[in-house]
Amino acid sequence: MDFSQLQSISDICLLVQNLDRSIVFYTEKLGFTVTRRTEGFAAFNSQSINLVVWESTHVPDEPRTPSLPPTTREEHRACLSVKLHSGAAVDALYEGLAARGIPFKRPPADYPWGARCCYFSDPDNYLWEIYSDA
Repeated sequence: MDFSQLQSISDICLLVQNLDRSIVFYTEKLGFTVTRRTEGFAAFNSQSINLVVWESTHVPDEPRTPSLPPTTREEHRACLSVKLHSGAAVDALYEGLAARGIPFKRPPADYPWGARCCYFSDPDNYLWEIYSDA
């Protein structure tokens, strides 16, 4: 059996520069709740997949380096997508998150691939997409 068929993906783990900064962003800006926290590690509640942030210097079985190299604002290592049921839901979530100070690239827009989307980045420059199919 192929690896992709063994199990559904259960967790998204983001390697971050500063754990405390990430926890503040994900709890205060996005409304997640911390479900577990240990040195260099925090897990958050989510509807369908576990979101984990791991300080880059605390990843087990990896050589200890001072930190990941910083990215430029234009460079992204990953994009995490959240699918909503309608374009109106995308617009409403955008408004609510923008009011909390989330720095969006621009307001929601309709894209040629048949989706309404908007994008923002977390403090470690991971790109987040909020979208709905048209």
